[in-house]
Amino acid sequence: MEIWKEFEANPLTHSATHYLFAVYDLAQNPGYARITDVAKKLGIARSSASLGLKNLIEKSLIQEDNNKFLRLTQTGKQLTEEIRNKKQVLLRFFQDILKIDPEQADIDTCKIEHLISLDTSNSLLGFIRYLSSKDSTPKKALEKFWELKEKCSGKDNCLLCEKTNLEK
Repeated sequence: MEIWKEFEANPLTHSATHYLFAVYDLAQNPGYARITDVAKKLGIARSSASLGLKNLIEKSLIQEDNNKFLRLTQTGKQLTEEIRNKKQVLLRFFQDILKIDPEQADIDTCKIEHLISLDTSNSLLGFIRYLSSKDSTPKKALEKFWELKEKCSGKDNCLLCEKTNLEK
């Protein structure tokens, strides 16, 4: 498979992720989830929520009982928790390491949290832990990066804005 086609092979769409999050959150508080509750939480029409949830039911990520209450299957719950963990890793990286504005970090995280692999997320978490360690080497490098970022003028002479060439 060509690499660019991997995006289409992702098991969840952006919207499907939000449906799972909504069911997960509603199951915690108020303790139940119905299609109308999901639609209200996401600010969408009931018919849209119904179609999106139907897809997740077909994928065996959500179950609907005879009383029309929704719950995540074990697989759905595991997937939701994995994505939530990836979200926390990405938010921490964007906010604490790259010093991205929290609102922008949240937007960017939302766009990619369901797309990155568990391996990438785990490696990123390890990198964050290394950069956040008490070791003076990564701490100095991080401080130098933040200093350069603060001085960024968007001009040609900015070290962060230069044309990227990562080849040796």
